[in-house]
Amino acid sequence: MAENRTTKFTDLAQEIKQFPGPYVGYVKNPTDVNRMGRLFVHIPELHGKYDEINKSQSQQTVPCQYCSPFAGQTPLANTGDDPREFANTQKSYGFWMVPPDIDTKVLVMFANGNPNQAYWIGCVFEDFINNMTPGIASSSNFVGNESENARYFDELSLENVPVAEAQRKAESLNVSRLNTKAREDIAFRTRPVHTPYTETLIAQGLISDDIRGTTSASGRRETPSQVFGISTPGPIDFDGQRTNKKESINRHGKIYSDSGDEFAFERVAHSRLGGNTFVMDDGVPRFREGNQDVTEIKDELIRLRTRSGAQLLLHNTEGLVYLINNDGTAWMEFSKNGKIDIYAKDSVSIHTENDFNLRAERDLNIEAGRNVNIKATGQNTGDTLVNSTDDATTGRVRIESAANTELFIGSDGLIKAGSNVKAFTGKDFLVNTDPTNSGEIHFNTDGKVTTSVLTALATYDITDSDTTQSITKRVPTNEPYREHENKPANTEPSLTDREQPDQRFLG
Repeated sequence: MAENRTTKFTDLAQEIKQFPGPYVGYVKNPTDVNRMGRLFVHIPELHGKYDEINKSQSQQTVPCQYCSPFAGQTPLANTGDDPREFANTQKSYGFWMVPPDIDTKVLVMFANGNPNQAYWIGCVFEDFINNMTPGIASSSNFVGNESENARYFDELSLENVPVAEAQRKAESLNVSRLNTKAREDIAFRTRPVHTPYTETLIAQGLISDDIRGTTSASGRRETPSQVFGISTPGPIDFDGQRTNKKESINRHGKIYSDSGDEFAFERVAHSRLGGNTFVMDDGVPRFREGNQDVTEIKDELIRLRTRSGAQLLLHNTEGLVYLINNDGTAWMEFSKNGKIDIYAKDSVSIHTENDFNLRAERDLNIEAGRNVNIKATGQNTGDTLVNSTDDATTGRVRIESAANTELFIGSDGLIKAGSNVKAFTGKDFLVNTDPTNSGEIHFNTDGKVTTSVLTALATYDITDSDTTQSITKRVPTNEPYREHENKPANTEPSLTDREQPDQRFLG
C-alpha cells in the first residue's frame, strides 16, 4: 500500500506542536541557495533512521534557519527609495558562523511549535573530538605515515608537533576510550600529525618554539577548560577522505568532471585542511600547596593566527607581543624588558613627511652588508626658521660628537667639495703616510702619525653557524632566532654592550 504522506506530515506537525524541542539532529545538507545559513537537518526522533539511498533528502530533513547569538540590521522602514546611495540602504552586522560540516550534531527548536519555523540553535561536539579546537594544539604523542615519520622523527628529531583528531575508527580496541582522572587525558591519546600546520611552522623556523610556534591551546588540555576561542574549518582537502556521490554532501567538496555543471560529479571530498584560529587562553592553571605555588601559570595568551601561519601573539606569561608573516620572512617582537626586534628578509622602508627622530641612550650602531649611503637632498625648501624670515638650511649633513670622531677606511679616503674644504683644530693637525710606499704629503707638521692611530671595529657572530659577522652583538635573524629575550642569559643589556668584552654563549 502506498504511504499516506498527508497523514504522516500531519502527525509530525502534531508532535512538533506538542513538543517544539530542542531536538537532536544531524546536518545532511549545508547548502542554502539564499545564503542565509539555513541547514537541512535530519532529526532521528522525528524522521527515524536516515536512508541515504532509497529516500529523497527532502522527506527526511527539516530546513532550519540560522539563529545567531548576535545579529542586526538598520530598519527597512526608514530607508530611502534611491537604491544607488549608501545613505539610503540598510546596514547589517553581527556574528556569522556557518555552516557546520555534514553529520555535525546540532540542536533544533521549532518556534511556537510551528514545523515551518525551525531554527538550529547550536552545535554539539562528538565525544573526544575537540583536540584541535580552538588552537590546533601540539602533542608529543603523534604518528605519521612512513615519509612523515622519516622526516619528523629521523631527520628533524621533532618531539612536539601540531596534531589532528584521533583516528577513532581505525584505533585498536585496546586503546583507552574513557578518562578516569580529571588531571590526565588518556582517551585516544595518540593522534596523527597535522601535516599542513607542521610544515608551516617548519618553514617559519618556529616548530621547536613553544611560545611563538607550537601551542597547548586545546579544549582537552584540562578540565574545566581554561582555553577559549574560535577555529574555522579551513578549505576542503581534496587529497583527504572522499566518498561517492550521495544525498548528504558538502557542496564545496564536489570533484567535478565539468566544473560548469553543478551535477557533473561522482566523488566528494569531506576532509579539511584546518583554518584560522583566534585563541584567548587563560593559561595552564597553577597548583598551590598551602601558601606556596607549586607551579606557575603557563601559556596565558591571546593569539590570532591564519591557516598559513601569519600571526599576532599577545603572550601574557612571557610579557611579549609578536608578529610574523606566513613564510617567516618578516617578524617583529616587543619584549618584556623593552626590546623591539625587527627582521625582514627583503627590506625595511620608512618614510615620514616630517622629522624622523632616532635616539639611543647608549650606542647607535648602523651597519650595512654592502654600502652605507647618507644624503641630504635639499629638496625641502619650504620651511622657515622659527622667529625668522630666512629659509631653514637645507641639504646639509652635520655630524657632531662630544669626544672623538673616528674614521677607519679600508681603501681610499675621498673628499670632494664644490667649494672650500675647511678644517680647524685646537692644537695639532697631524697627517702621515706609510713610508714604505714613498707617499708624499704636502702639509707642514712636526708630529708623527702611525698606523695604530685607529683600528677596525670589533665584530661578533650573530648566528650559530658563525658565517655572519656584525659590529653589533644582537641582530634579529630569520627564525629560529637564538637571542629572543626569553632565551636564557644572552640578552641582558650588559651582555649586548659592544663596548664590553663579549661574554655571550660561553658554556
